Amino acid sequence: MKKIILLFLILTAFDLYAQEFTTRDSITIRLRSGNELSAIVVHNKGVPQPLPALVRYSIYASPQTDRYFNTLSSLRGYVGVTVYIRGKYLSTGEVKPFVNDATDAWDMIDWVSKQSWCNGKVGMYGASYLGFSQWAAVKKLHPALKTIVPQSAVGIGVDFPSHNNINMGYMLNWIHYATDKKLLDSASMAEFSDQKKWTRLFNSLHTSGKSFASLDKMEGRPSALFQEWLAHPSYDEYWAKFTPTSEEYAKLDIPVLTIAGYFDVDQSGAIHYFKKHNENNPGAKHYLILGPYDHIGLQQLSMPEMVAGYKLDSAAIFKTYKLTFDWFDYILKNGPKPAMLKDRVNFQVMGENSWNHASTLADISRRHLKYFLRPEEKDGVYQLSQEVFKGTKTIKQKIDFHDRSDTISNKINTLILDNSLHIGKNSLVFETGKFEQAVKIAGSLDGELSFIINKKDMDLKIQLYEKLADGRYLKLNDDMLRASYSKDHSKRQLITPGVKTTVQLTGNTSFVSRKIALGSKLVFVLGVPVEAGMEVNHGSGKQVSEETIEDAKEDLIVKWLPSSYINLTIT
Repeated sequence: MKKIILLFLILTAFDLYAQEFTTRDSITIRLRSGNELSAIVVHNKGVPQPLPALVRYSIYASPQTDRYFNTLSSLRGYVGVTVYIRGKYLSTGEVKPFVNDATDAWDMIDWVSKQSWCNGKVGMYGASYLGFSQWAAVKKLHPALKTIVPQSAVGIGVDFPSHNNINMGYMLNWIHYATDKKLLDSASMAEFSDQKKWTRLFNSLHTSGKSFASLDKMEGRPSALFQEWLAHPSYDEYWAKFTPTSEEYAKLDIPVLTIAGYFDVDQSGAIHYFKKHNENNPGAKHYLILGPYDHIGLQQLSMPEMVAGYKLDSAAIFKTYKLTFDWFDYILKNGPKPAMLKDRVNFQVMGENSWNHASTLADISRRHLKYFLRPEEKDGVYQLSQEVFKGTKTIKQKIDFHDRSDTISNKINTLILDNSLHIGKNSLVFETGKFEQAVKIAGSLDGELSFIINKKDMDLKIQLYEKLADGRYLKLNDDMLRASYSKDHSKRQLITPGVKTTVQLTGNTSFVSRKIALGSKLVFVLGVPVEAGMEVNHGSGKQVSEETIEDAKEDLIVKWLPSSYINLTIT
């Protein structure tokens, strides 16, 4: 936001905003459905000929901010356009996040492409919800849409409103933030950012033992949308219909540039779209950039120097919007390809100050470091060993669902680089010996976790750290998954109590690349979350959002088998 304000001050100081650009912010686009979408358009008065148009398709109606983004496009030789979905700003109809964006996109792009200031070529860009809306727009591809640049794209049904089929309390906060008003005013932003209010609410629900589905009533504003989302815990047709089908991905032949981050809450969504596009269209002209960025950093004009206590390598820092506009120049104006794009997959190696490149995710490497979870403990820490434990000994855990002491602190610690581990109460810690030489890892955490439990389901929390020689911890992975959905996110498969169950980590963890330093250790944290701010899976087999403390009945008993292991891809 500070950089946007600075841009405005610069434009104002030189009187460019008033003299060089034409801004119209009360435009309405008539749709075939009878609804209207509102648009803000900025173009350079000094350029009489039609230009390519760059569109941001948004639920976040903030006209002042969006004029600045449109002006950025105009400064780079394009027409800047922001269009709001139904029900936002001057758009008519009811606000229904995700629902109508694909239906309306074709008409919206058709209108933009036929304006006198547009030369018939349209590109789209934007982050978070604006990343999702681009994938919605390509379900039925308009011939004028020549490229999209989704940044930190929300994976609807993949990483939001649930992550790996686990619902998070944040979804209710977001629903009110995005849908209650036609504009994002200071009051709605203040409520959205009111950490103390939402912390109190999530803690109250957690300690009460009530169902997650009662969260909206406890908050005081029952939400039909919240309940509708909870009714679809699987990645079913309800979610799948919002983004391209396999057939639509196969036909998607326009160039795509995806930008995502290792520490981004929507990384799994971005990777989901990338994989689906390439699986269904092997010739897809889809480029991927991954680096040590979080959700906020990916929405700034330039990547920040620090992310949650971690200082980025200088090579990781680049001007996001310069890359975006360089890409548009490449596709829409026959300019040079951006130098960062050496291959289809481009990822920054943390700690090495370099970028690596591969043609596909699978081509990064086929070498692995395999570590078994050994049931040998010293001072509360178990071993990660490259040798499998030969014996029948297991690691036993008892989870008391009545213990609700894992509440959220008003000072939530979300540091990536920290002096200590911040783990849940029901967590086990495994550690390797010191690395005798530096090793580069790249990819998603793989492996198998085998166990026997006395219930029909459980949730897992998985974290991976590099413990530096100076004792600090660098977070590399932080994921959660529901055992009953680990094989197939679209179909719940309950566990048979008392029988060995194996959960595959493949497809359930995020991508990271790091040069593990000489003298460092790897620390793997494995837990069963009973935490505020999320669903608690009591293991009854009922829909988790409907479970209460009454469904816990007995403690969860877990026997972790020594055949369990994790795999790290090394390059």
